[in-house]
Amino acid sequence: MKGKLEESEKLMQEAENMKAKLGAAYNSPKRQDIGSSSRYVVQDLSIRKKKDDDGDLHLAQKITQNKQFTISGQADDEYDFEDDPSRKSRKKRGENDNKASEKAIAKHIWTLQERCLFCFENPNRPRHLVVAIANFTYLMLLQWEPVVPGHCCILPMQHESVTRTVDNSVWDEIRSFKKCLIMMFAKQEKELVFIETVMGLAQQRRHCLIECIPLPQEIAKQAPLYFKKAIEEAEDEWSQHNAKKLIDTSVKGLRGSIPKDFPYFHVEFGLNKGFVHVIDDEKQFKSSFGLNVIRGMLQLSEEDMHRYQLS
Repeated sequence: MKGKLEESEKLMQEAENMKAKLGAAYNSPKRQDIGSSSRYVVQDLSIRKKKDDDGDLHLAQKITQNKQFTISGQADDEYDFEDDPSRKSRKKRGENDNKASEKAIAKHIWTLQERCLFCFENPNRPRHLVVAIANFTYLMLLQWEPVVPGHCCILPMQHESVTRTVDNSVWDEIRSFKKCLIMMFAKQEKELVFIETVMGLAQQRRHCLIECIPLPQEIAKQAPLYFKKAIEEAEDEWSQHNAKKLIDTSVKGLRGSIPKDFPYFHVEFGLNKGFVHVIDDEKQFKSSFGLNVIRGMLQLSEEDMHRYQLS
């Protein structure tokens, strides 16, 4: 700004000198033309000076109004010492770290989908067992020996380790599949028991699934007593803490009964009644616990139980 003002003052001085020289010839026959030229030069210089001043003022206002302009920030951005990295360097490093972390997570999820036979995008999944497909979930028959005819499972398409934390859209579709199965097997005078066992959350290798087991009505009515007794007896042997062994989900549901990121066993009788048990020791708890209770209720032979475990 100072440089421009000095230049403008210099031009004004030159204009005054020119005006003085032209004043001597004021009375000449051509004085009107000369006077007109002098006024034009002075007026032009005045306009240029005003434009320069307005431009400098506009530049200063624009700089001070800039949200990124601060005195301390300007110094940090201009100088980058080895012992004290600048803010720009730290910001850039942080952005690179975030991008690397996102890529690692995406790669991990894609690797899981390639290995998991239950992920819908896996080209090696058993497509011939799929019964019905929704927007976010699907229904399929078992890859192993079913406990009873009609034994099937509901799964999310994406790799999820637990239904407790799935999106509402996935949760609603799972519930819709349950309703359809209940209505279908009601025509056969059967009731549904739904089982989910959640373990190994740290590795996230297991694809969550809900096993749907249709039982004759007279046996299904006894299912709550069988499961309650089985869980209480098993916890007397396994549990290392005095935690609540059995949590009734009839009032709060699964999501309102246990917190996130806990391994659990959940059994549901229809849609409005069930139990959930937080697994205290995953090494002691068997993933086949729920199905073993069902086998005991149906009085299946040891041969049938053994054949299921080998499949």
